[in-house]
Amino acid sequence: MPEKNIQAARGVKDILPEEQKYWFWVERTWQEVVHASGFERIILPTFEPTELFKRSVGEFTDIVSKQMYTFKDLGNNSITLRPEGTAGTVRAYLEHGMRTLPQPVKLYYWGPMYRYERPQAGRFREFYQVGLEMFGDDTPMADVSMIQSILRFYKKLGLSDIVVKVNTLGTVRSRTKAMATLSKMLGKNKKNLCEDCKIRAKKNPLRVLDCKTIKCQEIIAEAGNILMDSLDKESKRRFTKVLEHMDELKLEYELDPGLVRGLDYYTHTVFEIVIRGNEETVLGGGGRYDDLVKTLGGPSTPAIGFAVGVERVINTMKAQSVTIPEIPKADVFIVQLGNRAKDKAQNVMTKLEEEDLKVASLIGKKGSIQGQLKLASQLHVPLAIIIGDQEIHDKNIILRDMQDRSQETVIDRKIVAMVKQKLEEKKIEV
Repeated sequence: MPEKNIQAARGVKDILPEEQKYWFWVERTWQEVVHASGFERIILPTFEPTELFKRSVGEFTDIVSKQMYTFKDLGNNSITLRPEGTAGTVRAYLEHGMRTLPQPVKLYYWGPMYRYERPQAGRFREFYQVGLEMFGDDTPMADVSMIQSILRFYKKLGLSDIVVKVNTLGTVRSRTKAMATLSKMLGKNKKNLCEDCKIRAKKNPLRVLDCKTIKCQEIIAEAGNILMDSLDKESKRRFTKVLEHMDELKLEYELDPGLVRGLDYYTHTVFEIVIRGNEETVLGGGGRYDDLVKTLGGPSTPAIGFAVGVERVINTMKAQSVTIPEIPKADVFIVQLGNRAKDKAQNVMTKLEEEDLKVASLIGKKGSIQGQLKLASQLHVPLAIIIGDQEIHDKNIILRDMQDRSQETVIDRKIVAMVKQKLEEKKIEV
């Protein structure tokens, strides 16, 4: 009896070639926007010591208490697959002495994260995030400039109906006051809380504001402006400045007094990007975490970050029917006819590849010129080189523009330069 085929584990997915155009477009757009904003890339380890996430994310958050992939390695060390990128970036900032660099230090990352949760639309156990982290700037304008960069990213992707939801948690002092007030209110409604929130109400009452169950949402609605009412003068003044800057830059936003985000390290400004009319679609979120660097053993350092769920962004692009450019599978397609043409085609291919040009062809297979040109069109290749017996005799090559179907004859030795020139004219990256 044949063995059963092995399939991917639940909560993960293969990203097939036909999906790559979305991933390529999102990553390229992201890099263009964040590089223009002065961020540099950091590549973080896929796993970290478990203690890093317990100390930073918060031991009683859902991520740490329910969702982390934690295991003992062969040295009996507790290791966790990273559930988010901020903690690892802070660890790297400290470990590599980046606090001695000119501030602010602006970093971005791109890569897979891991959380054990129920798979659903746009949510996986292995999922991709891109994120920004900025250290050493405590000004309200730093908060706004990060939000502005993120909105520029979504706009450049072609997404519409984007709304920024914004709130403030204030200082640790004002947040502690809010937690005490909230704890009393939740105590009066304890019997109506879901089982998870009964625990949250004891450990960290603010986490109840994150709950999505209907009965807890009804109780949360009664909380009103507990966070705002608990703010000290410093926190109020700072948040007012953030909103003034957003107004001056004409950035559209909505105040959400119940927004707290799901991690313990946030202070002051927190924000989420959602699709208007569909608050279940949270594309990303972030906020300020001025105490986290100190919590992890460094000096007091202001910091702010944001993370974007790549799968959710791509799903939203599809839902909004965003048109993205087709990605050419190659820069040039070599069309050849006859055995003699194969040798010349191989020689031309080698010269082009030595110039870092991407080349496609059917060398080694039989096919008519029309059949080969049809394949070049399907691959969205901008240029085609045509070589037949006549071209071998005349020591030249036909260069064809696949878009307007125009052709010109090029001397053999000039073909590489002409291909690069044509690609440059088309503004195709080579």
